[in-house]
Amino acid sequence: MANTQSSQAFYSLTLEASSAPTAACTCNVIPGLKLQDQQIFEARGQRLYLHRIIENSDRTEVQVSTFLDQDVFGIVRGVSAFRIPGTSTDQLVVSSDSGRIVMLNYDAEKNVFKRIHLETFGKSGIRRTIPGQYLASDPKGRCCMLASVEKNKVVYIVNRNAEGGILISSPHEANQWASLCFAVCALDTGWEHPVFATLEVDYNDAENDPTGETYENREKQLVYYTVDLGLNHVVKSWSDTVDYTANMIFGVPGGADGPSGVLVCCEDRIYYRHDKSGSLCIPIPRRKGAGEDQHRKRCIVAGCLHLARTKHEFFFFLQTDDGDVFKLTMSMAEDDQGRPTADPEALHLKYYDTFPVAKHMLLIRKGYLYIAAENGNNKLYHVTDLADDPTVEPWNNFSSAEYGDLLPAQDYKPLYFKPRGLMYTSLAVDVPSLHPLMRTTVDNPLNEDAPQIYGIQGTGKRSKFKTIRHGLNIQEIVSSPLGNVDCSNLWSIKHRASDQYHSYLLLSSDYADKTIVLGIGDEVETMEESPFLTNRATLEAGLMGDATLVQVHARGVRSILESGTINEWPTPSHRTIVSASANERQLLLGLSSAELAFFFMGDDGVLNQLEEMPEMSGKVTALSVGQTPKGQMQAKFAVVGCDDCTIRVLSIELDSPLEPRSVQALSAVPTSLEVVEQVDPTTGVGVTYVHIGLQSGLYLRAVIDEVTGELGEVRTKFLGAKATRLFPVNASGGAAGEGESSILACSSRPWLGYNHPLSQLYTLAPLVTSPLDAARGFVSEHINGLCAIQGTNLLIFELSSLEGRLATEEIALKYTPRGMCRHPYGTTWWVAQSEGNVLSPRTKATHIANEEAKKLGNGVNGEDAKMEDGDEDGGVKIDEDGEKLTPEELTPDELERHLGLTKATGHWASCISAIDPYEAKAVTATIEFEENEAALCVAAVPFEVRNWEVFVVVGTGQHLQPGNTMVQSKGYVHVFRVTDEGRGLERVHRTEFTSPIYALHPFHGRLALGIGAELFLYDIGMKHLLRKTRGAAVPNQITSLTSQGNRLIASDVSESVTYIVYKGGDANRLIPFADDTVQRWTSSMTMLDYETVAGGDKFGNLWLVRSPEQASKESDEEGIGGYIVNERSYLGGAPYRLELRAHTFTQDIPTSIQRTALVAGGQEVLFWSGLEGTLGIMVPFVSREDVEFFSQLEGLLRSEDPPLAGRDHLMYRGYYVPVKGVVDGDLCERFLRLGFDAKQKIAGEVEREVREVERKVQEMRSRVAF
Repeated sequence: MANTQSSQAFYSLTLEASSAPTAACTCNVIPGLKLQDQQIFEARGQRLYLHRIIENSDRTEVQVSTFLDQDVFGIVRGVSAFRIPGTSTDQLVVSSDSGRIVMLNYDAEKNVFKRIHLETFGKSGIRRTIPGQYLASDPKGRCCMLASVEKNKVVYIVNRNAEGGILISSPHEANQWASLCFAVCALDTGWEHPVFATLEVDYNDAENDPTGETYENREKQLVYYTVDLGLNHVVKSWSDTVDYTANMIFGVPGGADGPSGVLVCCEDRIYYRHDKSGSLCIPIPRRKGAGEDQHRKRCIVAGCLHLARTKHEFFFFLQTDDGDVFKLTMSMAEDDQGRPTADPEALHLKYYDTFPVAKHMLLIRKGYLYIAAENGNNKLYHVTDLADDPTVEPWNNFSSAEYGDLLPAQDYKPLYFKPRGLMYTSLAVDVPSLHPLMRTTVDNPLNEDAPQIYGIQGTGKRSKFKTIRHGLNIQEIVSSPLGNVDCSNLWSIKHRASDQYHSYLLLSSDYADKTIVLGIGDEVETMEESPFLTNRATLEAGLMGDATLVQVHARGVRSILESGTINEWPTPSHRTIVSASANERQLLLGLSSAELAFFFMGDDGVLNQLEEMPEMSGKVTALSVGQTPKGQMQAKFAVVGCDDCTIRVLSIELDSPLEPRSVQALSAVPTSLEVVEQVDPTTGVGVTYVHIGLQSGLYLRAVIDEVTGELGEVRTKFLGAKATRLFPVNASGGAAGEGESSILACSSRPWLGYNHPLSQLYTLAPLVTSPLDAARGFVSEHINGLCAIQGTNLLIFELSSLEGRLATEEIALKYTPRGMCRHPYGTTWWVAQSEGNVLSPRTKATHIANEEAKKLGNGVNGEDAKMEDGDEDGGVKIDEDGEKLTPEELTPDELERHLGLTKATGHWASCISAIDPYEAKAVTATIEFEENEAALCVAAVPFEVRNWEVFVVVGTGQHLQPGNTMVQSKGYVHVFRVTDEGRGLERVHRTEFTSPIYALHPFHGRLALGIGAELFLYDIGMKHLLRKTRGAAVPNQITSLTSQGNRLIASDVSESVTYIVYKGGDANRLIPFADDTVQRWTSSMTMLDYETVAGGDKFGNLWLVRSPEQASKESDEEGIGGYIVNERSYLGGAPYRLELRAHTFTQDIPTSIQRTALVAGGQEVLFWSGLEGTLGIMVPFVSREDVEFFSQLEGLLRSEDPPLAGRDHLMYRGYYVPVKGVVDGDLCERFLRLGFDAKQKIAGEVEREVREVERKVQEMRSRVAF
């Protein structure tokens, strides 16, 4: 990794894209689907996604399938979908930081987004006066509005021409000088002129008033902007004052469906406002429960509308910041004849269910509710009931009738409800997500084949400790022991070619020289009588022709005709069969004499042998015949591997049988071969590939030329230390040849080679399970999956999904994790957790005890009795089947995890937990921190004075109130002794400090910690820590520490990093000697080598800085007589300045950075993880040729494939500082998704073949990561 050249370059790659949703909406973009079959258009980070909900007929199996994702290389700020009258599909609108509006269509044939319009309206970048922060579209699809935070708004009118094309107008401005915009929505006005509503604050008077009185009396306005389609302009048509705490607005259906207008959501209240109707108000109900703060006000953070146009009915789902969802309906006033009018009479709220706090809520017409969660996994809930019955839980029904038009200054009686588990919905799909990812560490404590990623993720009770592995999860269906028989291979066989399911399962044991035959029916059972030979080990078995069963063993070939006739072909004398392969019509045998025997099947189902038996150059170790192409009677080629480390491609057509076509030398003896036809994602045409497994654990994949039989485009992957065995399977379950063929490779762990359903690129991913010896497809009436031999067990399993590349194991935590570390000599992890504005268990118990005592002293009033007891018969709904609709039954801990922690302003709950993710797979010990402390960091420190005994050290802060400078917070360092090999913790002592502790680090058998701007070294004492030395380190606040040798690196909250040298012995000094020239709000950092530091900042930048060579040498001089000790500071900082080596923008906040290898035998890379769930790497280039090639490729792709949202790629990657020394691998990988003509053009510019460019791009990822 170290490189003293000033031109070190890196290749930046994203391993897992951000999972934090920015914006989402429902749409209908796939032609030919029903309106009910909606898709989800979602923006996460710099990518756009299209999801589709797939379900079976009885809805027992539901999945959210991503069928398109595309990188836009820009910051997506909003998305919307609307249908222009007269068109068959929705148009997608994207607002980003490009200063342009983008209209997209979905191209179903190419499975890409097709850009229809790209119109510029302002400067690029996120600026307060450039529209794009807010996006709203007219429900009738006539126009859309983009608004900025301050002053400017633009409206685009869209229409359709006679040819069906989409026309877009020039921007119509609706600017309001000296105003701030807080929210935008479109009103439903039917077919009248479109109207957009905004929440605005005019600051002109407050800005010009030096007394500040106008600022204190400022008002927030609800403003209507009407788009006059006839005159093509936008006017401000109406405004009215609303509560200043208003934060969201929702358009109410209009025209024939409702009264129009908007819902204005404020703190603790919801208003209905419209220029043609009176105002209505209803308070937001507060939670009633043990320990709840009865005075805490809620606000609405998300919502969605359901409109049934045929019934002219609608309702809203509105979610509070606690996650509680309320159903809001409106009742209309009636005229003299009892008919409803368009004048709203009252608002009605009903507590519905509690979900994770959503960034966006989407109600799908199929009957699902999609939660794009702010934190943690996204959820898809099945809506089982719409809560229309008012007799169910009457205490959770509320109306605005008694409040009328409640003014913001008026006092009112709060409403209370009692939260519970899910009642009207059920969880259908839990979509895995990694945001917020607080910390990660790549480690391999158990010395597995590949390292794992350990991370702490989530907030509150939904926090998790995750073990992340590269691979695909399997669903184990059957795991049955095989007894003492050591089986080495198996085959699943149909009885006839026309059968839908397999009938036989053959297990072969080379050690026992026998075959076990199992029958596949309702159960898999041993067959006492079968036509197969059982006293020999089977080398190959299968179905040939229409109904001929073939079994190959060492002494011959047995063919079983449909009539029951058994034909035997014995091997020639003094020879045995060592390898065999067959397809539907052809059979090839490798004999111990290095000869080949070839058979072809006639129309009568009888095998006919070719008289010629050619001899190979060495002993045959593996062979394979290609699958019979559909519509043909024979395959073209077979591949034979020999012990002289070669493979040969032979023709097996009847007019040229066993003629050699090509020879390929290998690096080791081939142990397994499979010839499989797979679809080339570039052309969509089937291509014949030969998959090669070597004794060294290597896996190779090459293309066989259809005409000449030559091998080309060889790709290599190291799978493990064991010899590789290959088995053809179907990735979606089933036998080879049914559906798309895939390869399962068995080595130290099993790997699946398949065409990824999203990118359509050939992908190798390990299966997260124990090593497999052999595997085949398995199809029965109830199971469609794979069967395998796993040690002494027969395993039948299915693949969960082929879309993802990561498999996770989770352990639940109590609070938001802040830091983690591992036992330096063991496998236990320790996680520091803390949660702000919630009650600790001890404080909550005290509050509950006080409430109970108060109830006993004062009695329970009627409202409390109604809330807590209720009428069981009146509060339960009976469905059509006569069953009660009741909430899900949850334990108290499960209910708290579902509802969240009890909130209380100014309080902290915190703990330290020991976690065993390997054996117990659970939290083994937890110690709570009292006295309103919050754990901020943790470290495992071996102290030299205690014989290098490991202690767990936790840094905390007391009475923390971020943003409140009036409160002086203290800090503590807690020391815990490790017991039970790390699974237990025992308090030793704690030491008080004047400020919170944010950074701890073990250093030379002592503890290095940052207190404010100073760095300290402490040793352990009997009753508290003992200070050994101190020194000024950074300008403001130390946030993290790392070290190598005598050198410490301290990161500052806003001033980058500082290099510090420790002079031990009599000097005992900490001396800063180099710092940075640029302010960097450092969020994470690590030392790549003794002189280089990589870091990330809170604005999304990744950077590498390096110490000057002279400064590094001077800092390592012995004693304190050297130049570095007596050097004066320069410009108020350290004597020397760091040199910037690399810089790029990632659009995520890096929270962890580490130098590590991610694959077995792979090159070390710079691995980083971001708060939004991004996992990425920086790969150092090893040759100047690669740097020049990929730099040229990147430049060509910038011009040939410009970003979808119109952002300039070079400006995007250099958002704050110009990009330096980094090639964008994500952009280079866009080459793989281009059309053939564009690939040819770019490949010609770099003077390479298209296949060669594709290979180089894919190998940059595959050789170091996944």
